[in-house]
Amino acid sequence: MVKPRILVVGSMNMDMVLEIERMPAAGENLFVRKFSMHPGGKGNNQAIACSRLGGIVRMVGKVGNDDFGERLLLNLEQENVDYCFVFREELVHTGLAFIFVEENGENRILVAPGANMALSCEDLERTTHLFKSSDFLLLQLEVPLEVVKRAIEIAHEIGLRIILNPAPAQPFPLEILGPRDIITPNKYEAEVLSGVKIEVIQDAIRAIKLLDERCPSWKVITLGEMGAVASYQKDSFIYLHPRKVEVKDTTAAGDAFNAGLVVGIAQGKEWIEALLLANNAGAIACTKIGAQSALPYLRDIERFVSKNGRGEFEIVNL
Repeated sequence: MVKPRILVVGSMNMDMVLEIERMPAAGENLFVRKFSMHPGGKGNNQAIACSRLGGIVRMVGKVGNDDFGERLLLNLEQENVDYCFVFREELVHTGLAFIFVEENGENRILVAPGANMALSCEDLERTTHLFKSSDFLLLQLEVPLEVVKRAIEIAHEIGLRIILNPAPAQPFPLEILGPRDIITPNKYEAEVLSGVKIEVIQDAIRAIKLLDERCPSWKVITLGEMGAVASYQKDSFIYLHPRKVEVKDTTAAGDAFNAGLVVGIAQGKEWIEALLLANNAGAIACTKIGAQSALPYLRDIERFVSKNGRGEFEIVNL
């Protein structure tokens, strides 16, 4: 199978994971059940997830000139991700994320972006040759928005297809995306972008239709335990049924989903087949604690599918 060449422009953090029974109330002190530290950041996670699924991956980002930055670069090397264009920023700390994982598997995250917000359009101009030699560009919103916009412009200039994971949720000019591009918000992000409160599958379909009025790109809304809804044809949509797994931590589910989708499409899979791969990758990531420690390898998905099937979907017509 051809190895897809994937370029990731995005964030790199060191994740501080605190496993807790529940979040403390104001003025309350609680003991943490377990603390661990792991490489993270959406861009970093998605780059490594793509590599584990068989992609040839190059990362563009920025870290501080500190020990955390060194650890992140070493981790990329160990994960077979090319980090030659992860830049260093003096006098700014490497990005940090503080992840609180409750007993029920839900998580809350606070981010100190640090060097991620120092990534500039000037840095990006030094990487245009990477765009020209890639099959797909994967983006998120944990770096300055002007960098994301410029990356989209460069990709469009050379005909490179894009997946934009619009996380964290914030206003973004979706109008700059093209008809071959893909946007992959989760439930909350889709609500922010569309203005639709999503409680049932039909709400997600309505959100996609409203987003269609803003841009012609393909849409996928991931809905956690409800599954996912995706664009298909003019008046029909794909509903991906949720996979039945024991959820321990949802931190990396979206990153694994996006990696599965981009690798599947870049390998030439049909839209539905790529969505099923993404759905399985996201489900497997929910079964382990942490971000990168939960990201599946291709062999993990193959074993999961062999045991549980590739998953179910249905076409929903309006």
